[in-house]
Amino acid sequence: MNIPAQALALVAALTHLWIFTMESVRFEHPRVHAMFEVRAADLGAVRPWAFHQGCYNALLALQVLAGLAAVHVGAVAAGRALVLAAGASMLVASAALIAFDPRRARIKGLIGQGAPALATLIAVVA
Repeated sequence: MNIPAQALALVAALTHLWIFTMESVRFEHPRVHAMFEVRAADLGAVRPWAFHQGCYNALLALQVLAGLAAVHVGAVAAGRALVLAAGASMLVASAALIAFDPRRARIKGLIGQGAPALATLIAVVA
């Protein structure tokens, strides 16, 4: 994997770790749950879902980081496969959220989530 692909993969991983932090660690902070358009009165019901989603995002990030580590220890094919699989999952998840948000209220954030993954996929395949 070339250096630009690795750098983009790192950005995608860090983006998903940041999302993990928002969904699983800081979700109950007023600014954070407001960012996800969750009312304080609904935190008890929504919190488990948000935590679960955050864990999913952390695991995707860890897959990318494991792929980058594999590349750096000489297991290039395995590393590339991990980065491609996790990047594809990140991109599809972002596209699904964009497609199913009828108001398109969060489209900038969702594009911000999916764009690093898309750029990574293009750079790895190119």
